[in-house]
Order: sequence, then structure tokens, then C-alpha cells
Amino acid sequence: MENKTGKYFKYAIGEIILVVIGILIALQINNWNEARKLQNTMKSVYSIIKTDLLSDIRNIDMAFKEMSPRDSIFKRVINQQMTKDDYENCNNCSFILYGFPDIGLNNRGLKLLEDNRTAFDSNQDSLSIEISDFYAYFNTEIDVALEEVEIDYSDNYSYFKNNKSWFGDYINRVKNDELINYVLTSNDYMNRVRSFYRLFYHSYLGHLKDYKENALDLIERINKKIE
Repeated sequence: MENKTGKYFKYAIGEIILVVIGILIALQINNWNEARKLQNTMKSVYSIIKTDLLSDIRNIDMAFKEMSPRDSIFKRVINQQMTKDDYENCNNCSFILYGFPDIGLNNRGLKLLEDNRTAFDSNQDSLSIEISDFYAYFNTEIDVALEEVEIDYSDNYSYFKNNKSWFGDYINRVKNDELINYVLTSNDYMNRVRSFYRLFYHSYLGHLKDYKENALDLIERINKKIE
């Protein structure tokens, strides 16, 4: 009877040990699965952020390509180097205050990152914090700069519409003598050109240039993270 009891206890202990081992193995496998899911989630979010940044860079490059030809005209106007012949022979010179490209930054990846913030924080992922700080800074700076440009542009548009007989030709990009005389001789026009140039080229495009440089650095770091 004692032998049977001893064998029973040994068997029971062995069964308990096997169950515990099984539970530990199951927990470890579950931890591995959760870690793998977390890594896949992080890689997916980073890939989307990379796609957003590349799209923003393409849009920024297009904006620079569109506005770069006007830059030299702005400078010639500001430096009072334009002549009547220049305005008559240049199709765009009288319309440098007419329209501008604005960039809508992509924030899809940022939203996904913030939605999964707990997962990133639990993994002590410093890159995610730097990306959040990057967007927090540039979204604010670029939005403020763009708002200033829009206000300046709207002021010019309203003034021309309410005060200038050539406004109809202006919005159709048709030159006439009164318009050329205004852009050639008016101090008011000169001040408007200087204001728009500072707000758009120095502030807005300046922030977009900084955004692109920092975005390229983030893309390089993201590539290392998801490889």
C-alpha cells in the first residue's frame, strides 16, 4: 500500500510538473506571438509614415518647381529693376501675386502611431517619440506660415477687386496698360510684393525646405528600423 501511495504521489507530481511546463511553454509562445504582432504593427505604421513623408517631399518639390521661376521676378521687382518693356514682353511678370501652391501634409501614419502609442511606449521606441515631435513642430509652423500667406493673398485680392478697374483682366491673366502702369510705378504694389515675398518664400517655403531635410533623415532611420 505504501509503495502504491508513493508511486501515486510521484505520478501526480510528475503530472503537475508537466502541466506547469505546458503552461509556461504556452505563455512563452503567446509572448512570442504578441511580440511578433507588435513588431509587425510597428513596421506597418513606420511604412505608412515613410509613404506619407515621400508623398510630402514630392509635393514640396512640385511647389518649389512651380514657384522658383517667379523668385527671380520678385527680386527684380523688389530691386526696382523691371522696365515697361519687361512687363510688356513677360507673360507672367504682372501676375506674380496671383495664386500660389499650398501643401497639405499627410498625417495618416502619424494618426496610426498615436492610436498605437501604448504599444510603441511599451517597446521603449525612441524613434516614435522623435516622429511625434517632428510632426508637432512642423504641422504648427507650416500651418501658421500658410495662414499668414493666405491672409496676405486675400488682402491683395480684395484690394484689387474693390479698387482696380483692371481686376477683370487681372483674374483672366490679361495684361493692359493700366495694370502695367500700376505694377511699374506704385509704391503700394511694391509693398505688397515685399510682404508676399517674405511670407511665402522666406517663411512658408523656408519651413517646407526644413521639413523636407528632416523628413529625409527620418526616412533613412525608418528604413533601418523596418529592414
